[in-house]
Formats: sequence, structure tokens, C-alpha cells
Amino acid sequence: MLKKVENHFGLFHSLFNDVKGKAKDFVPLTKLLTCNKLTHSVSINQMNNTYPLEFMQQLGTKDVPSNRSMYRTLERIGKSFPIILGRYQQLIKKYKLVYKQQIIDFSSTYFEGAKSELAHFGYSRDKLPGKLQITFGISTGLTGIPSAITIQKGNVQDKKHMKLMIKIVSKVLPEGSLLIFDTGANTKKNKQRIRGHKFHYLTLRAKKVGPYKKYINFFNTQLEKDNITHMMVNNRHYSCVRKEETDGNTSYVFFSPELYSDQIKAKERKFKRQKEKGNKTLKKRKHTILPSEKGWVTLLPHLQKTLSPIENPYVNGVEGFFILESSVDDDSEKILRLYKQRDKAEKFIRALKEGIELRPIRHWNKWSVIGILFISFLANLLINLTHILSKNSPGKNVKLLKKHLINLTLTYVYPENRFRFTVLSNVSPEILELFGDFVWKYRDKTLNLRW
Repeated sequence: MLKKVENHFGLFHSLFNDVKGKAKDFVPLTKLLTCNKLTHSVSINQMNNTYPLEFMQQLGTKDVPSNRSMYRTLERIGKSFPIILGRYQQLIKKYKLVYKQQIIDFSSTYFEGAKSELAHFGYSRDKLPGKLQITFGISTGLTGIPSAITIQKGNVQDKKHMKLMIKIVSKVLPEGSLLIFDTGANTKKNKQRIRGHKFHYLTLRAKKVGPYKKYINFFNTQLEKDNITHMMVNNRHYSCVRKEETDGNTSYVFFSPELYSDQIKAKERKFKRQKEKGNKTLKKRKHTILPSEKGWVTLLPHLQKTLSPIENPYVNGVEGFFILESSVDDDSEKILRLYKQRDKAEKFIRALKEGIELRPIRHWNKWSVIGILFISFLANLLINLTHILSKNSPGKNVKLLKKHLINLTLTYVYPENRFRFTVLSNVSPEILELFGDFVWKYRDKTLNLRW
């Protein structure tokens, strides 16, 4: 996979050739670290026990590298990260892999250990709040080829992280590009920065009950006038009303009956759990306050002897509704379909964590942490580039793909008093779909002449 991408794009040569300094095997070691993430994903200390010398020689190393050399390679990648990222952006621009629609998403991964400079406590996407973590962001096109990766400390919020992402993607994206992101990075300043770079944005408005109810009232008035658009997207019904804002932007108010049903059921389950725990739910309810001639009267609750169902306090009247806001005034169905493309970035991040096995991070040195994040990013990029080069690409599940890659075997045979020869085996239909005739380059073509 690495050689096929390298032959077509010259990826590793372009990124690392001038960064190596005096290190002789720097580029081959970057390839070795990347291939480790594509196969067994073992720690650096176990790589020499896992991969034979022949495997390393295929990637360009002369001898078995020491653990110290591989750690130094990671550190050098981390220290040169801004330069390498700039070269990467030039490379994808050269091969026209930069798309005007970019999906931006942020995530985190956790550490084993507590000595890293970048490790901090923060909102854990891995549901491990007791672990120190690091945050990172991805900006990717609709084809799955990312244009940028950002790395920040573990306590950096998405709205602050977005500032750095806008700065980095502005170096490669053409004017008029559309940035699609979630509500976590939706702030007035971030939207102003995007417009300042002459980009457009599409995002989700934060679900606050007060502002949402104003838009719901507007939705209902347009419903009475029959000024509403109906559509079917991913087997769900949606109704939409567009509202022109005073700042020149457009709000798209959507309602889905299927979404309403799902959210009501989820809140009913939550309410049931809280009732089983005790009266904590009742304490959350605000007491009703009424004005009178002598002052404000607070209505205090009392136990009702006649049994009747308790009103669910989690139902707030905005179920089934969501509001997209954009600097683009376009067809509402097109806007909704674009926003639903956010799963491209989510899948890239999921592949990093689960398929490439990014988590947990076991490095403590700041530069090594940045280096291993970029190596993992590069490994996932190789998969996506291979899919682009393949005519009949198999499923894109990284875990399943790694099983096919690990089963594919090139065996070196050293017969007594004979020349060495190789045997290519386990060439599955999925491998042929992925690599085509390229895989047969590794088959030994001299055996028929010698035996």
C-alpha cells in the first residue's frame, strides 16, 4: 500500500526528504513507523521483535534500527510538524485533492501516564474523564482526503481550537470554500474569521430553548401560509423554512417527525431512570412564581394523594427541531445533505482511534506525541489515497481492511546451497480489488527459470 501511494504521489519523499538532517535512515524509518500503524500497531520497543529484517529492507532500511533511532525519528517529526504539514498541503494542492467543501471536526485521545506536557483533563470523547488527554482536529474534503490536522492540549475547547484550524486551512483552500462544522465551534468570532478569509460556513445553531422557540413560532406561521419545503433524506421526512437574518446570513429551520419520536423516547427513558433513582428529578423543577398586590407568591409543591402521571421535565418543546445557519443562501435540501456529510470527518477520526489504534498514547515527550499523531494521520491517509487509486475499492472499514493486509504474506525462503526466493501468498479477492495488478510485482518471477 505504501509503495503504491509513493509511486503515484511521492508522499514520503515530498514530506520528509529535506527534514532528515544528518540521519541516514530517516525516511525509511518514517515508512516503518507508518506501516506499523497499518499492521500490528505495537509499541516501538516491540517493533524489532515483531517485524523481520526483510520487512524493514523492503522499506529502505539497511540494518535493524535501534529503538533510540525510532524515538528520535518521532521527535524530529514532531519538531518539524509545521513544515511537514505545509508540505503536505502543497502536495494535495498539486494533485488537485483539495475540495471546496471541507468538514471540520474535533476529538481527543487519552494518555497512559501523567508526565506529558500536552496532557490535560478536559471533555473526554472516549468517556474516560479520569484520564489525561490531548485534543486534535481534522479538516477533510468530501472524498475523505484531509487538508489539515491540528494538535492542541487536552483542555482546549472546540471554539478555541477552531481559531487555529481556520488559520491552517486558509493556507490551502481556495476562495469561496465552504467550512462545515458542528455547534461546538459555532461562535460569532469564528464565523467572522471565516468570512474574513472569504470562505463560507455551514453549522448547527446551539440548541437553547429560548432562541429556538422564536424560530419555532416563525416555523409555525410559515406553516399556516403553506410557505414550507418538504423533503426525504436518508429515509427521514423533513420540513424546512428559510429565514433571512439581518446580518445577511440564512437560517434553515428543520423539523423531522422521526427525529421528534426518537428524542421523545430518549427523554422518556431518561425520566424513567431518574424516577427510579429517587426525587432528584423533582428538585430540578422550578417553583411557579405569581405576582400579587402584596408581592411575589411562590407556589410550593405538596404531595398529591390522587395518583396521576408526573409531567416529564425534560420535554421542553423543541424536540424534532434543529436549525442550520449558513452564509450561503441555497436550496434547503442541498444544505441539509451537505451538513449530513459531517460523517466523513467522524469516520476519519474513528478510523484513527479504532482501526489505526491511536489510543492510548504511551509517549510522554511533547514532540514524540505530536509525531505519533501525525504518523497515525499519515497511515489513515494512505488507506484513503489507495481507495482513490483503486478502480473497484472494497469496503472502507479500516479494521477489516487491516485483517486482509496482515494476511497477505511475502515469504522469504533460504534453501541450503540455493539462491533465496520469495513466495507471495494469501492474495484474497479484496486485496486484488484494492491493489489490482500492483500486488503481482512482489511475486518471484525467476522460480520457473531455476526449478
